[in-house]
Amino acid sequence: MAEKGKLSKTARASTHFAKAEAQTVIENDSSRGKVFVEVKKLLTEASIGFQNLSSSHPIIVNKGNFDQALGVIKGALVDGDGGRYKVEKEEAGQAILIENTPKEPARMVIKESPFAWYAAS
Repeated sequence: MAEKGKLSKTARASTHFAKAEAQTVIENDSSRGKVFVEVKKLLTEASIGFQNLSSSHPIIVNKGNFDQALGVIKGALVDGDGGRYKVEKEEAGQAILIENTPKEPARMVIKESPFAWYAAS
């Protein structure tokens, strides 16, 4: 650990190392990542089980909870926040939402899992 106020070999101020508890880590700074974090939080608060790896992968909702999860997500993204997303395609067990933006719209895929083994904590 470097002393406070000194510069390290890579010319970074070592004072950053002493403030670790004050720093916050943002999971993903893009708008797509922020929406993904919001959706994960909403599903967890509603006690809906889901699996997901990242914002570029589909959200897999537990069997039997798909309609409830889609209602929560649509209420927050399609109906709320000035209609940030719109429904591109909706079928039984799958929905595709597309971002309301003229340049490179992001897609969010929500699918129903054939399994119900995961529970949100």
